[in-house]
Amino acid sequence: MLKVMIVDDEAIILKGLQHMIRQAGTLFTEIEGVSDSVEALRMVDEYRPDLIISDIQMPELNGLELIKAASQKKPDTRFIILSGYDLFEYAREAVRLNVADYLLKPVDPKELIGLLTRLSMEIVEQRKQSQEEPAEEGDGETYENNENIRKFKEFILGNYMHDISLEEVASHLELHPSYVCSLLKRETGMTYVQYLRTVRIEKAKSLLSGMPNLPMDQISKNIGFENPRHFYKVFKQQVGVTPGHYRTSVTNG
Repeated sequence: MLKVMIVDDEAIILKGLQHMIRQAGTLFTEIEGVSDSVEALRMVDEYRPDLIISDIQMPELNGLELIKAASQKKPDTRFIILSGYDLFEYAREAVRLNVADYLLKPVDPKELIGLLTRLSMEIVEQRKQSQEEPAEEGDGETYENNENIRKFKEFILGNYMHDISLEEVASHLELHPSYVCSLLKRETGMTYVQYLRTVRIEKAKSLLSGMPNLPMDQISKNIGFENPRHFYKVFKQQVGVTPGHYRTSVTNG
Protein backbone atom coordinates (compact mmCIF):
# COMPACT_ATOMS: atom_id res chain seq x y z
CA MET A 1 0.00 0.00 0.00
CA LEU A 2 1.06 3.60 -0.56
CA LYS A 3 1.95 6.17 2.08
CA VAL A 4 0.86 9.80 2.21
CA MET A 5 2.00 12.44 4.69
CA ILE A 6 -0.19 15.51 5.21
CA VAL A 7 1.54 18.57 6.68
CA ASP A 8 -0.57 21.50 7.88
CA ASP A 9 -0.41 23.54 11.08
CA GLU A 10 -4.21 24.04 11.10
CA ALA A 11 -5.65 21.09 13.02
CA ILE A 12 -9.13 21.26 11.46
CA ILE A 13 -7.71 21.16 7.92
CA LEU A 14 -5.28 18.38 8.81
CA LYS A 15 -8.01 16.17 10.28
CA GLY A 16 -10.38 16.99 7.42
CA LEU A 17 -7.89 15.91 4.77
CA GLN A 18 -7.07 12.70 6.65
CA HIS A 19 -10.76 11.84 6.87
CA MET A 20 -11.33 12.74 3.21
CA ILE A 21 -8.56 10.44 2.00
CA ARG A 22 -9.57 7.55 4.29
CA GLN A 23 -13.15 7.69 3.01
CA ALA A 24 -12.09 7.85 -0.65
CA GLY A 25 -10.61 4.35 -0.77
CA THR A 26 -7.59 5.23 -2.92
CA LEU A 27 -4.34 3.27 -2.90
CA PHE A 28 -2.98 5.66 -0.27
CA THR A 29 -3.98 3.56 2.73
CA GLU A 30 -1.26 4.67 5.16
CA ILE A 31 -2.06 8.25 6.12
CA GLU A 32 0.13 10.27 8.46
CA GLY A 33 -0.86 13.76 9.66
CA VAL A 34 1.82 16.16 10.94
CA SER A 35 1.20 19.69 12.23
CA ASP A 36 4.86 20.74 12.39
CA SER A 37 6.87 21.03 9.17
CA VAL A 38 10.22 20.58 10.94
CA GLU A 39 8.93 17.37 12.52
CA ALA A 40 7.57 16.28 9.15
CA LEU A 41 11.01 16.64 7.57
CA ARG A 42 12.55 14.59 10.35
CA MET A 43 9.94 11.86 9.81
CA VAL A 44 10.64 11.52 6.07
CA ASP A 45 13.57 9.19 6.79
CA GLU A 46 11.55 6.75 8.88
CA TYR A 47 8.09 7.04 7.33
CA ARG A 48 9.30 7.11 3.69
CA PRO A 49 6.18 8.74 2.20
CA ASP A 50 5.25 8.18 -1.44
CA LEU A 51 3.39 11.50 -1.41
CA ILE A 52 3.56 14.63 0.74
CA ILE A 53 0.63 17.05 0.79
CA SER A 54 1.83 20.27 2.38
CA ASP A 55 0.48 23.70 3.19
CA ILE A 56 2.72 26.53 1.98
CA GLN A 57 2.47 29.01 4.84
CA MET A 58 3.82 27.44 8.02
CA PRO A 59 6.15 28.72 10.76
CA GLU A 60 9.86 27.80 10.83
CA LEU A 61 9.85 25.80 7.58
CA ASN A 62 7.36 26.71 4.87
CA GLY A 63 5.94 24.21 2.41
CA LEU A 64 8.32 25.00 -0.43
CA GLU A 65 11.34 24.73 1.88
CA LEU A 66 9.99 21.42 3.17
CA ILE A 67 9.69 20.10 -0.38
CA LYS A 68 13.25 21.09 -1.27
CA ALA A 69 14.65 19.35 1.80
CA ALA A 70 12.40 16.26 1.54
CA SER A 71 13.35 15.82 -2.14
CA GLN A 72 16.98 15.46 -1.13
CA LYS A 73 16.10 12.80 1.43
CA LYS A 74 13.73 10.82 -0.83
CA PRO A 75 13.98 11.95 -4.48
CA ASP A 76 11.09 9.83 -5.75
CA THR A 77 8.55 11.42 -3.39
CA ARG A 78 5.70 13.27 -5.08
CA PHE A 79 4.26 16.51 -3.70
CA ILE A 80 0.99 18.41 -3.65
CA ILE A 81 0.97 22.01 -2.42
CA LEU A 82 -1.98 23.55 -0.55
CA SER A 83 -2.55 27.27 -0.20
CA GLY A 84 -5.28 29.67 0.78
CA TYR A 85 -3.88 32.19 -1.69
CA ASP A 86 -3.74 32.03 -5.47
CA LEU A 87 -0.30 33.65 -5.73
CA PHE A 88 1.68 33.41 -8.95
CA GLU A 89 5.04 33.34 -7.16
CA TYR A 90 4.01 30.28 -5.16
CA ALA A 91 2.77 28.50 -8.26
CA ARG A 92 5.90 29.35 -10.23
CA GLU A 93 8.19 28.05 -7.50
CA ALA A 94 6.07 24.90 -7.20
CA VAL A 95 6.58 24.26 -10.92
CA ARG A 96 10.34 24.63 -10.47
CA LEU A 97 10.23 21.97 -7.77
CA ASN A 98 8.25 19.56 -10.01
CA VAL A 99 5.27 19.61 -7.65
CA ALA A 100 2.48 17.34 -8.97
CA ASP A 101 -0.23 19.93 -8.38
CA TYR A 102 -1.12 23.16 -6.59
CA LEU A 103 -4.52 23.10 -4.84
CA LEU A 104 -6.34 26.04 -3.32
CA LYS A 105 -8.13 25.85 0.01
CA PRO A 106 -10.83 24.89 0.68
CA VAL A 107 -9.87 21.72 -1.16
CA ASP A 108 -12.38 20.29 -3.62
CA PRO A 109 -12.75 16.60 -2.57
CA LYS A 110 -13.41 15.42 -6.13
CA GLU A 111 -10.33 17.24 -7.44
CA LEU A 112 -8.12 15.86 -4.66
CA ILE A 113 -9.31 12.26 -5.02
CA GLY A 114 -8.90 12.36 -8.79
CA LEU A 115 -5.36 13.62 -8.32
CA LEU A 116 -4.55 10.94 -5.73
CA THR A 117 -5.88 8.23 -8.03
CA ARG A 118 -3.70 9.42 -10.91
CA LEU A 119 -0.58 9.76 -8.76
CA SER A 120 -1.06 6.35 -7.16
CA MET A 121 -1.12 4.67 -10.57
CA GLU A 122 2.00 6.57 -11.63
CA ILE A 123 3.82 5.40 -8.51
CA VAL A 124 2.80 1.76 -8.96
CA GLU A 125 3.86 1.77 -12.62
CA GLN A 126 7.16 3.46 -11.82
CA ARG A 127 7.93 0.78 -9.24
CA LYS A 128 7.10 -1.95 -11.70
CA GLN A 129 9.22 -0.43 -14.45
CA SER A 130 12.19 -0.08 -12.12
CA GLN A 131 12.09 -3.85 -11.57
CA GLU A 132 11.92 -4.72 -15.27
CA GLU A 133 14.29 -4.48 -18.20
CA PRO A 134 13.62 -1.51 -20.50
CA ALA A 135 11.07 -2.48 -23.11
CA GLU A 136 12.08 -2.41 -26.76
CA GLU A 137 10.62 0.40 -28.77
CA GLY A 138 7.99 -0.65 -31.29
CA ASP A 139 6.91 0.90 -34.53
CA GLY A 140 4.92 3.61 -32.76
CA GLU A 141 6.17 6.58 -34.75
CA THR A 142 2.72 7.05 -36.29
CA TYR A 143 1.28 7.79 -32.84
CA GLU A 144 3.92 10.37 -31.97
CA ASN A 145 3.86 12.05 -35.37
CA ASN A 146 0.15 12.65 -35.15
CA GLU A 147 -0.60 15.51 -32.77
CA ASN A 148 -4.24 14.56 -32.34
CA ILE A 149 -3.41 10.97 -31.45
CA ARG A 150 -0.76 12.18 -28.99
CA LYS A 151 -3.28 14.47 -27.28
CA PHE A 152 -5.88 11.70 -27.32
CA LYS A 153 -3.51 9.26 -25.59
CA GLU A 154 -2.46 11.86 -23.00
CA PHE A 155 -6.09 12.64 -22.16
CA ILE A 156 -7.01 8.97 -21.80
CA LEU A 157 -3.98 8.26 -19.60
CA GLY A 158 -4.90 11.17 -17.37
CA ASN A 159 -8.61 10.35 -17.12
CA TYR A 160 -9.15 6.60 -17.66
CA MET A 161 -10.11 6.23 -13.99
CA HIS A 162 -13.21 8.39 -14.62
CA ASP A 163 -16.36 7.72 -16.61
CA ILE A 164 -15.25 9.54 -19.77
CA SER A 165 -17.33 9.52 -22.94
CA LEU A 166 -16.15 9.84 -26.53
CA GLU A 167 -17.92 13.20 -26.67
CA GLU A 168 -15.86 14.50 -23.73
CA VAL A 169 -12.63 13.40 -25.36
CA ALA A 170 -13.61 14.93 -28.69
CA SER A 171 -14.53 18.19 -26.95
CA HIS A 172 -11.13 18.25 -25.25
CA LEU A 173 -9.42 17.73 -28.62
CA GLU A 174 -11.77 20.25 -30.29
CA LEU A 175 -12.65 17.64 -32.89
CA HIS A 176 -15.87 15.97 -34.02
CA PRO A 177 -16.50 12.59 -32.31
CA SER A 178 -16.80 10.85 -35.69
CA TYR A 179 -13.41 12.15 -36.76
CA VAL A 180 -11.85 10.98 -33.50
CA CYS A 181 -13.32 7.51 -34.09
CA SER A 182 -12.00 7.27 -37.65
CA LEU A 183 -8.58 8.61 -36.66
CA LEU A 184 -8.29 6.18 -33.76
CA LYS A 185 -9.40 3.24 -35.89
CA ARG A 186 -6.86 4.12 -38.59
CA GLU A 187 -3.96 4.59 -36.18
CA THR A 188 -4.66 1.81 -33.64
CA GLY A 189 -7.15 -0.54 -35.26
CA MET A 190 -9.42 -0.12 -32.24
CA THR A 191 -12.68 1.62 -31.46
CA TYR A 192 -12.85 4.16 -28.64
CA VAL A 193 -14.35 1.65 -26.20
CA GLN A 194 -11.76 -0.99 -27.11
CA TYR A 195 -8.88 1.45 -26.62
CA LEU A 196 -10.19 2.71 -23.26
CA ARG A 197 -10.71 -0.85 -22.04
CA THR A 198 -7.22 -1.83 -23.16
CA VAL A 199 -5.69 1.03 -21.18
CA ARG A 200 -7.74 0.19 -18.10
CA ILE A 201 -6.87 -3.52 -18.24
CA GLU A 202 -3.16 -2.73 -18.59
CA LYS A 203 -3.44 -0.56 -15.48
CA ALA A 204 -5.24 -3.41 -13.72
CA LYS A 205 -2.44 -5.81 -14.62
CA SER A 206 0.08 -3.37 -13.13
CA LEU A 207 -1.89 -3.24 -9.88
CA LEU A 208 -2.42 -7.00 -9.75
CA SER A 209 1.30 -7.69 -10.12
CA GLY A 210 2.61 -4.70 -8.20
CA MET A 211 0.21 -4.76 -5.24
CA PRO A 212 -0.71 -8.43 -4.60
CA ASN A 213 -2.73 -7.67 -1.44
CA LEU A 214 -4.94 -4.95 -2.91
CA PRO A 215 -8.63 -6.01 -2.91
CA MET A 216 -10.22 -6.57 -6.30
CA ASP A 217 -12.99 -4.04 -5.72
CA GLN A 218 -10.39 -1.34 -5.09
CA ILE A 219 -8.54 -2.27 -8.26
CA SER A 220 -11.82 -2.12 -10.17
CA LYS A 221 -12.64 1.33 -8.78
CA ASN A 222 -9.18 2.76 -9.37
CA ILE A 223 -9.14 1.89 -13.06
CA GLY A 224 -12.61 3.23 -13.84
CA PHE A 225 -14.94 0.25 -13.29
CA GLU A 226 -17.60 1.04 -10.69
CA ASN A 227 -19.01 -2.47 -11.02
CA PRO A 228 -16.48 -5.21 -10.05
CA ARG A 229 -18.44 -7.82 -12.01
CA HIS A 230 -18.06 -5.77 -15.16
CA PHE A 231 -14.33 -5.49 -14.44
CA TYR A 232 -14.04 -9.29 -14.06
CA LYS A 233 -15.90 -9.84 -17.32
CA VAL A 234 -13.86 -7.35 -19.35
CA PHE A 235 -10.55 -8.54 -17.86
CA LYS A 236 -11.26 -12.16 -18.78
CA GLN A 237 -12.30 -11.14 -22.30
CA GLN A 238 -9.10 -9.14 -22.77
CA VAL A 239 -6.57 -11.37 -20.98
CA GLY A 240 -8.14 -14.82 -21.22
CA VAL A 241 -8.10 -15.48 -17.47
CA THR A 242 -9.77 -13.96 -14.43
CA PRO A 243 -7.99 -11.22 -12.46
CA GLY A 244 -7.41 -13.71 -9.63
CA HIS A 245 -5.77 -16.26 -11.90
CA TYR A 246 -3.64 -13.55 -13.48
CA ARG A 247 -2.47 -12.32 -10.07
CA THR A 248 -1.60 -15.85 -8.99
CA SER A 249 0.35 -16.53 -12.18
CA VAL A 250 2.48 -13.37 -11.98
CA THR A 251 3.12 -13.47 -8.22
CA ASN A 252 3.98 -17.18 -8.14
CA GLY A 253 5.60 -17.26 -11.55
